[in-house]
This record gives sequence, C-alpha cells and structure tokens, in this order.
Amino acid sequence: MTDKEILKLAKKIGFSFDEDDGTWFCFEEEILKFALAIHEDGYNKGYDRGCEDGYESSKVSTEMNTWSFDYD
Repeated sequence: MTDKEILKLAKKIGFSFDEDDGTWFCFEEEILKFALAIHEDGYNKGYDRGCEDGYESSKVSTEMNTWSFDYD
C-alpha cells in the first residue's frame, strides 16, 4: 500500500486533516477501523500472492514429474 493510498484510506474512514498545520484528527473508533482495513488489505494481498505462487509452483512440479526421457 502506498503512502497516497494510506492517506486516502484515512480520509475515507473519517480522519480529518488540517491543512494549516498538517495535523490529523480522529476518534478511537476510526483508528480501529483504519487498523482493521490496513490489516485486511495486507492479508488479502498476501493470500492472493500465495495462491498465485502456489499454483505456479504446483504447475512446474507437475511438468517436471511428467517429463519423459529417451531411455524410459
């Protein structure tokens, strides 16, 4: 997740940004929602990446185990 995406998420959840002094303001409930959203994003990306890597690994393994040789 990029810095820009993180700040966009904070605004979407309800954090307020004061452009005059560059500070953020939020309530406890918003912090908890923000943390959960960050966690879920990371989990989902990791899960997707694991499924893709696992599929590719399985595919290569299957190909290697089905190779034939001239002396078979």
